[in-house]
Amino acid sequence: MPQRRMHDRYRPLGSAFVIFESPGLYRSANPRIIKMGPVTEISRKGLSVEYPLNKECQKDFQELSLLVPGQGLVVYRIPFRNISETIVSEAVKRRPIMRRGMQFGELNEYHAGLLEDFVQTYTRGIIPDRRSGYERRNVPETAESYAAIFDANENPARRSGKDRRVGEPKKLSDVPF
Repeated sequence: MPQRRMHDRYRPLGSAFVIFESPGLYRSANPRIIKMGPVTEISRKGLSVEYPLNKECQKDFQELSLLVPGQGLVVYRIPFRNISETIVSEAVKRRPIMRRGMQFGELNEYHAGLLEDFVQTYTRGIIPDRRSGYERRNVPETAESYAAIFDANENPARRSGKDRRVGEPKKLSDVPF
């Protein structure tokens, strides 16, 4: 089975926050800024963010912005839709911490460029995809590090303990006391 994800995910350097703009009560009033929480991972098609559960973050927003402390708004008003929401931690005396997955909507060239600049400037590298051992052993580019010696008569999906050991067996006399 190949990788499940179409795009690489990146972890932000330091902290980057998702910002929503709630319109002001009157047209002349400035919009109210709602800071959702730190971005935990981002790709070219979406991001995930963790935040304490509150009413303001549960509103139905259509656009998000990304704020980097000390740099200001780096990415401004990207359309998105919510994909998933899970509870990360649930404490008795505190509000639960939630993780929300958001998928970016149709991006124009300007937003795609801003997002690409954000990924190149404010992230620290690709987050490896977690896959099962079976998938790692059966994908050619990663199979070398998980190679195993199988007997033709045995079940090839099952390895014995001897096949999993790496290196030469140690003798008891070689171990320093």
